[in-house]
Amino acid sequence: MGVFSEVAERFRGPNNYGRPHQGAKMATINDLVMATSKAMDLLEGKPLRSGLKVAVIAGSIAKIMALPEREVTSIVYAALLHDIGMARMVSDIFPHLPPGTTEKQLFQIHPLHNARVIGNPYERPLSADLFNLFHQHPLSAKDFVRKMHLSEDVSDIIMAHHELCDGSGYPFGLTEDQIPMGARILAFADVVECVLESAAKEASGLTSRRHALESFMEIKTAGKFDQNVVNVFRALIEANEDFLKMIASLEVENMVRCLLPERTMLLSGGTLLSVAEAMGSLADSILSLYKTGRSRRVAELALTLAETLGIHREQCGELALAALLMDIGHLATPAALLMKTGPLTADERAIIQEHPLATQNILKGVPGFESIILWASEHHERMNGKGYPSHKKGFEISVGGRILALADVFDALTSPRPYRAHAHEPMDALPVIGQGRMTLYDNQLVNLLRKVVLNREVVVR
Repeated sequence: MGVFSEVAERFRGPNNYGRPHQGAKMATINDLVMATSKAMDLLEGKPLRSGLKVAVIAGSIAKIMALPEREVTSIVYAALLHDIGMARMVSDIFPHLPPGTTEKQLFQIHPLHNARVIGNPYERPLSADLFNLFHQHPLSAKDFVRKMHLSEDVSDIIMAHHELCDGSGYPFGLTEDQIPMGARILAFADVVECVLESAAKEASGLTSRRHALESFMEIKTAGKFDQNVVNVFRALIEANEDFLKMIASLEVENMVRCLLPERTMLLSGGTLLSVAEAMGSLADSILSLYKTGRSRRVAELALTLAETLGIHREQCGELALAALLMDIGHLATPAALLMKTGPLTADERAIIQEHPLATQNILKGVPGFESIILWASEHHERMNGKGYPSHKKGFEISVGGRILALADVFDALTSPRPYRAHAHEPMDALPVIGQGRMTLYDNQLVNLLRKVVLNREVVVR
């Protein structure tokens, strides 16, 4: 049984992870953790690979400090996923944002503000409620890290990565040696990346970034960060003049891979499914007003349609993964648009319509995911060519893309939405979809959907 066939089997069956599969080059945990890190960059409004920069800075410091290889690995994974709890906060923090402020603006400057590298940049003080919410985000990483099949050391580092040596950090108010070494390294690396990014926005050129970094280390680190960590990093950039240039380039991906153990053992289907569900849950978190479990419901219906159509088991497994991951690009969408109750402007629609391309960018380069990326990118294409992002028409759209489009719209109609009062019952959704047969949706698949709904093969939770 191939890995994607096993995904389909595990999706239907018990939580049995099976054995890893060897063969063609396929995704490893490293590939999917790096993809998740890119998704978090989009959520925080940062350039793609910002999380990878944090990982290289933290991992390089840990290597120079001669920490055990296992600890270096945990630090790099923690750096890649350090703000994973932010995804679960978006809908909660949105009501507490200062007027005219987006959650992305807040996410970008928060590490700097927390370490008092900058003051409050907003016209009014940030509320206590908002700070309390922020202080909880490191604690919500543990479950996600477990589902990604990483060690508890990774979540322990993440939970303490906003602690500061003078006790002014959060969520526990730890001081100096109370903070795990991995968390002390990550706390510093996180702020270093923010300093570099802020300097890059204000002025171009490596010299200005280096000057901002040296000023930060000279003035702002005393008492807050482990001075041994600071000194190791200072020696690193003095000894390697190209380090800052390299982490600002595409080379940063290879640098991360060099810091992690090579994963020659491929994922089993069950493990791959578990990791994809964890990644899909990030999109579900920011689409919380759309009803929880959305990605799983779309995957269930897509798999049912594919099986009924007689599609090969391997492709059924790929389709389930594509459904779980297709909306991860929504992490790039501002919360204000996802939660808007009124009609969208043309500009707002254009922003939302970028999410399939964002999904492509997140998953690009994951070995063996070529079909998954294609199908996920097509779930908003329409038969008449008036979909997005590529305006494909008819059978230019793959069968996987056509199935996902139908499963997605059925779930949209039968689930709550902020812009309408009530969800449709499954039987009431069928005539609405039927109006779009031939023009919007594949006619054969519309007939198939009607059949599975009438046979009660679709469960709406």
